[in-house]
Amino acid sequence: MVRLFVECKFVASEAVFWFAPKNTDAATELVCSLGPFRADNGLTSKHHYVAKSPNVAKLFASSNAKAQENEPFYKALNQALNAMVAMRSQSPSHPSLVGRQQEEVVTLDYPVVVCSSFTDLYAVDFFAQSEPTSIHENFQLEVQYAFLDREGKQRNDYFLLDFVAFDKLANYMSDISEGAEAAAYLGLPD
Repeated sequence: MVRLFVECKFVASEAVFWFAPKNTDAATELVCSLGPFRADNGLTSKHHYVAKSPNVAKLFASSNAKAQENEPFYKALNQALNAMVAMRSQSPSHPSLVGRQQEEVVTLDYPVVVCSSFTDLYAVDFFAQSEPTSIHENFQLEVQYAFLDREGKQRNDYFLLDFVAFDKLANYMSDISEGAEAAAYLGLPD
């Protein structure tokens, strides 16, 4: 089962994202923490966190924000991650799950920011001086997110957030379906 934690964002002004190579070791470790995936399994490499977006956004800035907490993308990522962290230990509720054991259900949780459009979004290279270029494809934002877990312990975990243009939702659903099918296959009892 796929569970999305979606924050919708109307892009009202220009924004720039700084891109750099993805930390593939951390991305693979994240995928392996999501369910039945293992680092030594070829199906893990099909998960979109590993297979897509070799370059990921690391930082962002928009033209209308004065402080980080007023940054529209900061609010979006914070809300999506906060919801996912709060709900990830809870079983999903869905009519098709009634009567099934929790161990039988593999749940993949994804934080997602759906943007009205990428028209005003631009990319620059994190490590080199470069001119901004338009963003046309869905992308991922890599972040270390600090939070308190259910036991009140301080955590600082690696996450990838999917940034999806509204007109590219079908592409996104196709991307995550391969990982979901792999998880379902790997999660089958022996």
